[in-house]
This record gives sequence, structure tokens and C-alpha cells, in this order.
Amino acid sequence: MDADVAVESPEHIVFRYRIAGPARRCVAHVIDWFVYSTALAVLVLVMIFAMAGARGQGVSGFVAEASGGLLLVAVFATQWLYFVAWEATLGRSPGKMVVGLRVVTTEGRPIGLKAAALRNFLRAADALPTAYIAGVICMAMTSRFQRLGDLVAATMVVVPEHAAKAAALDLVPPAYPHELATLPEDISLDEDERAAIELFLRRRRGLGPARANELAAMIAGPIGERIGFRHPDPARLLALVYDRAVNAGRTDAPASLRSFSLPPPPPMQQAR
Repeated sequence: MDADVAVESPEHIVFRYRIAGPARRCVAHVIDWFVYSTALAVLVLVMIFAMAGARGQGVSGFVAEASGGLLLVAVFATQWLYFVAWEATLGRSPGKMVVGLRVVTTEGRPIGLKAAALRNFLRAADALPTAYIAGVICMAMTSRFQRLGDLVAATMVVVPEHAAKAAALDLVPPAYPHELATLPEDISLDEDERAAIELFLRRRRGLGPARANELAAMIAGPIGERIGFRHPDPARLLALVYDRAVNAGRTDAPASLRSFSLPPPPPMQQAR
């Protein structure tokens, strides 16, 4: 069972996320358990053979005890740091990759090392008294299916939209000569800017002209000022910037994207 949740960005744009339910997360955890258990078993066998070989060669007991200590450290690292490392860097563990899940903050942003560490170091509390009963009960009582670790770290597990289901947003009609004359050659967008623009371009038809223009102006102003580009139509500015930053090199838009076409823009105003 999954659910949807809406998150409003600072630009007052609402992002909708599909929250992953307990069943899907359980499958991901079983896959992760198999992965790190296999890795741990291989590591344990290697260290056992190494210690046996050291004792057979008359190595002191201190070295053997130290090797045992390293084995315990390896067990801890495999069980606890496994999730932290994967989620802090990619936002998902191998198990979550297989079933198509991602960990984000409750604001819809990628998680960092601190959030990844908090949510995973509290797995011990979620696992009490056994079989993650505390975590499942907590998930059932929260609207975002958050276990104790998620509540403390302010994170949630979502089912992101597959790229294959979201057609590329190409610029239709193509940029006019007077637009290209002032459009910067190299435009970079951070993750938040790109997500905000893409969401706007996909949903502007259902917003209504007045609301669409209002939202576009809120995003276009800061972005246009940062890159030094002006356009009288804020929605067209966002489309041009997005196309230059994301779809560089494309010449023809797929037929499925004709619904995103815009009428010819008004003449450019000279910057003062």
C-alpha cells in the first residue's frame, strides 16, 4: 500500500510524491539484508582463515585477538554503515534501487550524511522487540509511513517517477534569433531549480493563464537575474533556460510534446 503526499517548495510550487508503503520497503530491506549478509559472510571467512594461518605460523596471541577485534568492527560497519554510505551518496541502497525507492527529506530534497546517519542508527529502536515491530507500528500511525528513524531525521521513502514515463521537455517552438542573441551559451541549473522548472512546464496547462504567469514570474526572476537573461514572458524564459541547460543539442521535439508549444513570443525588450 502506497500513498501520495504534497510538499510545497519555497517558490510555492507543490510537488507530489508517492510514499512507499511497508510492503515495498520490506522487500527492499530483504534484498539489502541478503547483500550485506553475503558480503559479511565472505569477510568473516577471509578473516577466520587469516587468523588460523597466523596462529599456525606462531604469531602472538595479541595479534590474533586484534584480528578478532577487527572482525567485530567489520560486522558493525557492514550492518550499520552499509545503509548510511549508500543513502548519503545516492539516496538509496541496492535494495531500494531494485524496487525503485528513494529516501528524501520531508521537504522533498535529497538527504545528506547527517540525515542518513540518524535514520539508520535508529534501526535498533525500530527493530524492537523483534522483526521491526516498533517501526511498522510507527509507520502505520504516520501519514508518510515514517518509522522512528525517519521521524528523527525528518526523512521519508518515496517512489520516484521513472524517467521512461516522463517524456523529455523540448522547446516548441524553437528559440527565435532575437532570443538566441541574448541567451547565454552555458546555463547550469541546480537540482532544485531544474525540478521546479520541469514541474511548472509539465503542469502549466492546468494552472490557468493568470496562475501560470504568477508562478513563472516567481521562478523566472531569480534565475534570469542569476544568469543575466531577460524575457518579457516569464514562462518562455523558463522554457528557453530549461532547454539550453537540459536539452542541449536537440533539434526536433517528439510529437508527443506538441502540447507544450507556445505561440510566438513578443519582441524582446532591450535591457536598460
